[in-house]
Amino acid sequence: MILQKGDKVCGYEIIEPLGSGGLNYGYKAFSADGKFVTIKIPSPELIGDVATYERFRREYKIGEELSHPAVPHAISFNETPEGPCIVFEYVEGTSLREYLCKNESLALDETLTICRQIVEAISYLHAHSVIHRDLKPENIIVSSDNKIHIVDFGIALLKGARRVTWTMLTDAIGTPDYMAPEQIQGKRGDARTDIYAMGIILYEMLAGTVPFHGDNALAIMHQHLTADPAPPTKINSSIPPVLENIILKCIRRNPVERYQSADALLYDLEHYKELDIKQMVLGPERTARGMVTNRQIWIVGISVAAGFLLLAGIVVIIALLTKH
Repeated sequence: MILQKGDKVCGYEIIEPLGSGGLNYGYKAFSADGKFVTIKIPSPELIGDVATYERFRREYKIGEELSHPAVPHAISFNETPEGPCIVFEYVEGTSLREYLCKNESLALDETLTICRQIVEAISYLHAHSVIHRDLKPENIIVSSDNKIHIVDFGIALLKGARRVTWTMLTDAIGTPDYMAPEQIQGKRGDARTDIYAMGIILYEMLAGTVPFHGDNALAIMHQHLTADPAPPTKINSSIPPVLENIILKCIRRNPVERYQSADALLYDLEHYKELDIKQMVLGPERTARGMVTNRQIWIVGISVAAGFLLLAGIVVIIALLTKH
């Protein structure tokens, strides 16, 4: 059930919807004492799904335990007829996506100020064993004083948390435009997965577009695995070449060739004017052609096994018929 203005849930009254994703709906609400909150409830079709429930529990645990200005605090976790419900502190502002739409041409300093804040917050998350895994402009809120807040930890990875899906048996999760190659292959990912997404965001903020395009999600994911991104300076010649190298290092297909920590990326963003571009030359990308997802590997394996069994059955039938 999709909630409407005036509906009551978790002891709060719904004011307006904040949007929805593939897994959940978000609402702005307020309590009897007039405090605003954000309420998150799973999409109706996912109510009762064990993995969804576990992800909600994990997201609540992350929001409850972390303490950082860029991470909204989780107030409570509740069971309702609509499914599990998380209540977060409300963050006033617009998504980075909306911010970019309203401000088509951001100054370089403004872009870097926003990006440094995001990377600093990512560094805090990683230091507390949290990998977001779905960083994108829609999940970054920019407040009226230009402070950023990272939201939607629905598919975040928390070290030590119970596994809710299995690598070989589930589809890749994330948002195609920002997914790292290892996510597309169905792997869990690590800190470098967030760094890849951050590189895509920085590319988009400076070049005005994401590096990979396609007619559908599968085509875009294939581009992440096989295509070399166009240098952002070819789209926007005003981008400093050293920043281009920083971006391209973030989005290397092989995680080993990316920045290995958010702190290392943050340092280069803060000191990019002092960096020697000759020391940042990136070699040719390792080809990823032929890379497939683990789910595809299983499908092919099952198909081969089924074909073998079919062939064996035909041989047995022929042998029996020959005897007669």
